[in-house]
Amino acid sequence: MYYCLLLLGKTRTKDKYRVVYTDHQRLELEKEFHYSRYITIRRKAELAAALGLTERQVKIWFQNRRAKERKVNKKKMQQQTQPASTTTPTPPAVGTPGPIGGICSSTTSLVSSSPMTIKEEFMP
Repeated sequence: MYYCLLLLGKTRTKDKYRVVYTDHQRLELEKEFHYSRYITIRRKAELAAALGLTERQVKIWFQNRRAKERKVNKKKMQQQTQPASTTTPTPPAVGTPGPIGGICSSTTSLVSSSPMTIKEEFMP
Protein backbone atom coordinates (compact mmCIF):
# COMPACT_ATOMS: atom_id res chain seq x y z
CA MET A 1 0.00 0.00 0.00
CA TYR A 2 2.80 2.44 0.89
CA TYR A 3 4.52 1.94 -2.47
CA CYS A 4 1.28 2.68 -4.34
CA LEU A 5 0.99 6.00 -2.55
CA LEU A 6 4.47 7.03 -3.64
CA LEU A 7 3.61 6.34 -7.25
CA LEU A 8 0.58 8.63 -6.98
CA GLY A 9 2.73 11.55 -5.77
CA LYS A 10 1.75 11.38 -2.12
CA THR A 11 3.82 10.63 0.96
CA ARG A 12 2.49 9.51 4.29
CA THR A 13 3.01 11.69 7.37
CA LYS A 14 1.21 10.34 10.44
CA ASP A 15 -2.50 10.31 9.55
CA LYS A 16 -2.34 12.80 6.69
CA TYR A 17 -1.10 12.64 3.14
CA ARG A 18 1.23 15.28 1.74
CA VAL A 19 0.98 16.03 -1.95
CA VAL A 20 4.26 16.18 -3.84
CA TYR A 21 3.67 18.44 -6.82
CA THR A 22 5.35 17.63 -10.12
CA ASP A 23 7.67 20.17 -11.75
CA HIS A 24 5.00 20.89 -14.36
CA GLN A 25 2.31 21.48 -11.71
CA ARG A 26 4.61 23.81 -9.74
CA LEU A 27 5.55 25.73 -12.87
CA GLU A 28 1.92 26.28 -13.87
CA LEU A 29 0.92 27.24 -10.32
CA GLU A 30 3.84 29.70 -10.12
CA LYS A 31 2.85 31.23 -13.47
CA GLU A 32 -0.69 31.72 -12.25
CA PHE A 33 0.58 33.17 -8.95
CA HIS A 34 2.80 35.59 -10.85
CA TYR A 35 -0.24 36.75 -12.79
CA SER A 36 -2.43 37.10 -9.67
CA ARG A 37 -1.72 36.36 -6.00
CA TYR A 38 -5.40 35.47 -5.45
CA ILE A 39 -7.12 32.93 -7.66
CA THR A 40 -10.75 33.19 -8.74
CA ILE A 41 -13.20 30.34 -8.27
CA ARG A 42 -13.48 29.79 -12.02
CA ARG A 43 -9.71 29.86 -12.59
CA LYS A 44 -9.16 27.54 -9.62
CA ALA A 45 -11.50 24.96 -11.20
CA GLU A 46 -9.81 25.31 -14.61
CA LEU A 47 -6.32 25.00 -13.17
CA ALA A 48 -7.24 22.01 -10.99
CA ALA A 49 -8.72 20.18 -13.97
CA ALA A 50 -5.74 20.98 -16.20
CA LEU A 51 -3.15 19.90 -13.61
CA GLY A 52 -4.95 16.86 -12.22
CA LEU A 53 -5.33 18.36 -8.75
CA THR A 54 -8.35 19.04 -6.58
CA GLU A 55 -9.62 22.59 -6.17
CA ARG A 56 -8.75 22.33 -2.49
CA GLN A 57 -5.13 21.49 -3.32
CA VAL A 58 -4.91 24.53 -5.62
CA LYS A 59 -6.49 26.78 -2.99
CA ILE A 60 -4.11 25.58 -0.28
CA TRP A 61 -1.11 25.90 -2.61
CA PHE A 62 -2.00 29.56 -3.17
CA GLN A 63 -2.43 30.14 0.58
CA ASN A 64 0.96 28.56 1.27
CA ARG A 65 2.60 30.51 -1.56
CA ARG A 66 1.28 33.83 -0.19
CA ALA A 67 2.60 32.90 3.26
CA LYS A 68 5.99 32.09 1.73
CA GLU A 69 6.05 35.46 -0.05
CA ARG A 70 5.26 37.30 3.19
CA LYS A 71 8.04 35.41 4.97
CA VAL A 72 10.58 36.22 2.23
CA ASN A 73 9.56 39.89 2.16
CA LYS A 74 9.85 40.13 5.94
CA LYS A 75 13.33 38.62 5.83
CA LYS A 76 14.40 41.08 3.10
CA MET A 77 13.11 44.02 5.15
CA GLN A 78 15.03 42.83 8.22
CA GLN A 79 18.24 42.46 6.19
CA GLN A 80 17.86 45.97 4.75
CA THR A 81 17.31 47.62 8.13
CA GLN A 82 19.85 45.56 10.09
CA PRO A 83 23.10 46.75 8.39
CA ALA A 84 22.07 50.41 8.76
CA SER A 85 21.70 50.11 12.52
CA THR A 86 25.00 48.26 13.00
CA THR A 87 27.14 50.71 11.00
CA THR A 88 26.42 53.71 13.24
CA PRO A 89 28.41 53.38 16.47
CA THR A 90 26.81 54.76 19.60
CA PRO A 91 28.84 56.19 22.47
CA PRO A 92 28.71 54.31 25.76
CA ALA A 93 26.17 55.53 28.25
CA VAL A 94 27.23 57.12 31.53
CA GLY A 95 28.25 54.47 34.06
CA THR A 96 28.82 51.70 31.50
CA PRO A 97 32.14 50.02 30.75
CA GLY A 98 34.15 51.90 28.13
CA PRO A 99 36.26 50.42 25.32
CA ILE A 100 39.26 49.84 27.59
CA GLY A 101 37.24 48.43 30.46
CA GLY A 102 37.07 51.57 32.58
CA ILE A 103 33.80 53.20 33.49
CA CYS A 104 32.87 56.44 31.75
CA SER A 105 31.63 59.05 34.18
CA SER A 106 30.58 61.40 31.40
CA THR A 107 31.48 62.10 27.81
CA THR A 108 32.55 65.68 28.55
CA SER A 109 35.37 64.58 30.85
CA LEU A 110 37.06 62.82 27.95
CA VAL A 111 37.60 66.04 26.02
CA SER A 112 39.10 69.11 27.66
CA SER A 113 38.21 72.55 26.36
CA SER A 114 41.28 74.24 27.94
CA PRO A 115 44.65 74.13 26.16
CA MET A 116 47.15 71.65 27.55
CA THR A 117 50.48 72.82 28.84
CA ILE A 118 53.62 70.78 28.33
CA LYS A 119 55.95 70.48 31.28
CA GLU A 120 59.43 71.90 30.79
CA GLU A 121 61.05 68.53 31.37
CA PHE A 122 59.45 67.21 28.21
CA MET A 123 60.51 70.22 26.11
CA PRO A 124 63.64 69.83 23.95
